[in-house]
Amino acid sequence: MPELSTGKSVLLTDLALCINHYRLYTPGIYVCLHVPVQLDATTRIVPGLISMVNHGRLRQCRPVENGFEGPPNFVLDVFSPGEEAEYAFRRGAFEQAGVTEYVAVTDADQPVVHWHRHNGNGFDEVGSDRRGLICSQALPGLWISPTAVAARDWWTVLAAIERGVTRLGHHEFQETIWHAQGRPDGEPPIPFDAG
Repeated sequence: MPELSTGKSVLLTDLALCINHYRLYTPGIYVCLHVPVQLDATTRIVPGLISMVNHGRLRQCRPVENGFEGPPNFVLDVFSPGEEAEYAFRRGAFEQAGVTEYVAVTDADQPVVHWHRHNGNGFDEVGSDRRGLICSQALPGLWISPTAVAARDWWTVLAAIERGVTRLGHHEFQETIWHAQGRPDGEPPIPFDAG
């Protein structure tokens, strides 16, 4: 990744704070900044931020001495206007490698979120639901409001994440990490009712 401008660095740091807030509620995932990812034999990219599942059936890449090998579950990059070619290259590389979700945020007075989700064949761009949220499939419980990101209203972004991690989807995601081989002696999952 090229050197970051001050504005891009600030935006990436703010977004990383939000993703790391999610990570506090999600033991079993890595969140790393500016770490090299070897997607295949010839493609090595340094994304702004990656998140990967450490254990279980949803794990897609593995840590190695100098970064990661394979497609991370979640990748986030920050771009300036005018960097469309780099954005297109990265989106294509992550799509081909099978990254579950790729988020590109344009650094502007009102940042714009471009959220891409892999459908098995390629990326679909995902928009907000009726509540104004994008609910991650790569990181269940990570709920992001593009409107709040555009306003740089990080308190609202954090509040959506706080709610998302209390939902059943996040609980089930944690089960895939911590009980990948099933629960001991066939005991059922922890009872959960998010209301």
